[in-house]
Amino acid sequence: MDNNRNEALLNIGIPYDNIIWNDIEGQPFGIASNFNAIIFEDANNIIDTKGAMAVGGNFYSPRGLSLAFGENVKLAEVNYSPDAVRFLVGGNITTGGPLVVIGHVVAGGRFRGASGSTYFIGKDQMATQLQELEFLYQAVGGSPYWTPTDKRTHYIISSYDVPRYIPASRIGADVGLFFEEARDSITDYKNCIMAMEENGTVIDNFHEWILSGNDPELNVFVIDARPNGILNKGIRAEVPDGSLIVVRFRTGNNAHIQYGLWGDRRHVHQTLYVFEDANEIFMEVPAAIWGSILAPQAMFHAHPTGGHISGNAAFRSFAVSATSGFEFHSHPFMGGLYCGVTVPTMPEEAEEMPVVETPPITEYVPYQPFAPTQEFLPAEEMPVIPAPEQAPCPECPPQQPCPTCPTPPPCPACPTPEPCPTPPPCPAPLPCPDCPAPEPCPDCPPPEPCPTCPTPEPCPDCPDCPDCPLPEPCPTCPTPEPCPVCPDCPDCPEARSYTEFVPLPIPIPYPEPTECPECPISLITPGIISGYVRGCNCCRNHPWEITLYQICKDEKIMLYCERIACFGSFEYEVPYEGNYMLSICPPRNYRRTAKCKPIIVLENVGVSNFMIC
Repeated sequence: MDNNRNEALLNIGIPYDNIIWNDIEGQPFGIASNFNAIIFEDANNIIDTKGAMAVGGNFYSPRGLSLAFGENVKLAEVNYSPDAVRFLVGGNITTGGPLVVIGHVVAGGRFRGASGSTYFIGKDQMATQLQELEFLYQAVGGSPYWTPTDKRTHYIISSYDVPRYIPASRIGADVGLFFEEARDSITDYKNCIMAMEENGTVIDNFHEWILSGNDPELNVFVIDARPNGILNKGIRAEVPDGSLIVVRFRTGNNAHIQYGLWGDRRHVHQTLYVFEDANEIFMEVPAAIWGSILAPQAMFHAHPTGGHISGNAAFRSFAVSATSGFEFHSHPFMGGLYCGVTVPTMPEEAEEMPVVETPPITEYVPYQPFAPTQEFLPAEEMPVIPAPEQAPCPECPPQQPCPTCPTPPPCPACPTPEPCPTPPPCPAPLPCPDCPAPEPCPDCPPPEPCPTCPTPEPCPDCPDCPDCPLPEPCPTCPTPEPCPVCPDCPDCPEARSYTEFVPLPIPIPYPEPTECPECPISLITPGIISGYVRGCNCCRNHPWEITLYQICKDEKIMLYCERIACFGSFEYEVPYEGNYMLSICPPRNYRRTAKCKPIIVLENVGVSNFMIC
């Protein structure tokens, strides 16, 4: 049951205005199934996650990190979302390289990212979305002229001046409570799965474990590798199509993965690996694990050279070397694993608790000082709450007759029942406290003066056009020499007798004429020059300055000049007839090496003459 590679991107992450934990019936990961990986404590050095990721503690990496680009890493196939948080961290975020995310970034602590960090945000067709993004990503010390970049299909949040992210306090999100409830829910589900009855057979071959099951819905297998916890064989499942596969590992405190392949792509959405008792999981080879891992109590140590987990993953913490190429691939667990947990029903007479929903942030609201609006009643007008009535004492149960004894001794005397206790008198109601006088409102600070707009530079004078030179006179054609006199032709000899051959026509078949194929429609749009920058040969991510010139009589006339982010795109509209030159250079303060040369992809060149310098 294999879905499209980017189908998982349709529901990854959670809305930034509703960061609340929710259980999902039949889904061990709950709402965390929308995250490629959920790690309850610290994590480090992950370089790429094809879906979303949630880290309850701190995240650190001396390199960059990309999130939610999907399996093909093509921007045209990515599902841009206006509200999905695809990197959620409860503590601090620190990266030495740029953080590039298709979605929002929310952290409960501090944020420190390299210049060039970029977030791609989808459009929701609301007129106030741009102002809302400016409010969400405003940062102390940032440029007053900073604003999200509009790219027609989406917005780009760039950190070219100061690091930018959404603080959890700005949107009223209790990130700590979210991860606490997530850990409790996932742990309870794991403990319930551990109590499931094994109904499949594990065939132990020389190099692999074959999981053989016949149940059309759920097949549970147990692999016991105690006491050393060495898992040095492959895993292959032979079960009915569409049935769930649950593999329970018993390894002891330490689990050692020493084989390079578990599972396959065909069963990736149906497979769940549960580590029952491991507190440390060591990936000792760069393994490819197809399926989801449930180990909320364990720390996962990835291999220093790479490897990947294709599915959901829940760990206590995560660690890997700074040079590793380890990745999470987005193949979520399909769900449908019911563990016999019943939801208690409320009695009919019970009062229904109100559901409090966090309202979405639709516009920037400046801070206003607190002003009390409630009118306090004086103490003598406060209502008196009556004390609850004392419940009557229960009636004493009647004495039971003595049983008939098999021996003649008489029955023992029954004890006299104790009298019901006297109910204590109701306490006198406490007097209502005096209401404190409201504090006066502080004076509003005077508004800051608007910055003075810079004086525009004067336009340069246009150069004088040079005079065209006069055409040179045509040269005089030479007089042709007279032709020589031709000699007389000699007499022809008499014709000899010969046999006349009369040619007979022979039919020659000709192929039937075929229709010429229609010429393909040109995919080039006239008058448009567009493309994007894929990166730089210096292997660093930095912005670019793009200038478009028109060449006229050996002179360059500048038409456009702009600065774009590291993975930014450009598009210019010009007349088709003309000579144009495109210049792409890094800004002066980013030219650190002679290898700074852009990697350019031209999507449309609809002009007659074009060159790049």
